[in-house]
Amino acid sequence: MKIVYIDTIIFDLQKVGGISVYFYEIINRLLHDETIECHFIVSNKQKNNIYWDKINIPKEKIIIYNKFLNRYRAVNYKENSEHTFISSYYRYSKNKHAKNITIVHDFTYEYFSKGIKKFVHHLQKMKAIYKSQISICISKNTQNDLNNFSKREVNSTVIYNGVSDSYKLMSNEEINKYIKSFDLNLMQIINSGKFVLFVGQRSGYKNWKGAVKLFKQMPSEYYMFSIGGGDLNDEEKHLLGDDINRHFKLNGLSEEQLCLLYNKAYCLLYLSEYEGFGLPVIEAISCGCPVVAMNKSSIPEISADCNLVKLVDEINNMPFDLKHDTPINKYNWDKTYGEINKLI
Repeated sequence: MKIVYIDTIIFDLQKVGGISVYFYEIINRLLHDETIECHFIVSNKQKNNIYWDKINIPKEKIIIYNKFLNRYRAVNYKENSEHTFISSYYRYSKNKHAKNITIVHDFTYEYFSKGIKKFVHHLQKMKAIYKSQISICISKNTQNDLNNFSKREVNSTVIYNGVSDSYKLMSNEEINKYIKSFDLNLMQIINSGKFVLFVGQRSGYKNWKGAVKLFKQMPSEYYMFSIGGGDLNDEEKHLLGDDINRHFKLNGLSEEQLCLLYNKAYCLLYLSEYEGFGLPVIEAISCGCPVVAMNKSSIPEISADCNLVKLVDEINNMPFDLKHDTPINKYNWDKTYGEINKLI
């Protein structure tokens, strides 16, 4: 039986986000894999991550590990057998029997941060990568970034992210079921299909401003839903201007609710300047929802040969010829887990 130690530090660092989705999916599969003996490195820190309580790690599999500046510290524990250690966020095991595997998601800090924040993050990331026997990159684009930023040759492979089975073409019965979880005004807008979506954080390179620019070109009967990312700040409200009454900010949606929106929306506006993978794009096309995305970083790679994705080089004009089509289901978490399992 293979022995695996999973570092759960990401659930201390994120309330919600692509990396915690990744480890939620992988941990659930590890817990149900009878060929693997799992142990989990867990801190005592209060966790606000929306996925943490869904995992249900048995107490006997938990190793409590707390250190000063814990997120930056290498991990140590007692284990005398050969095993694999997988960190959820750029830590490594000092145990001499450990085979370290690092999951490399993106290089956003390197591209978009400055000063001490950039320096510390990059130093920690590259140290974990150099200490690893192999690094798993979630796209070829990320692997290329790794090779560009690394100062030495590193062993890496590409294993693409999956997408939850919840994202699919919904039946009329499912649509009628989940639309009732929204208030009456939103129900009417959703049923009309006259709205665009923006999913995730809105700051900086995520380019919410570009999405608003395109939304403002749409006829007055269309609306915009921004999903997640906290409340609008004053600058964002000012950017919307008179169109703020056509904008809805929605937080804490379930996968089923978000799937419903993908099923009904005119399109997803995903104009991020950089993505390690671009999970919302894959969620949308799994529901048959058109996507307008920047022709940059990993997006052309993950959406290759998909007519649901319209790639743009500049944010100029809103396309008005988009249509829902057959869902694309080329990514799934079982496949992702199966490929990781081969490396353990």
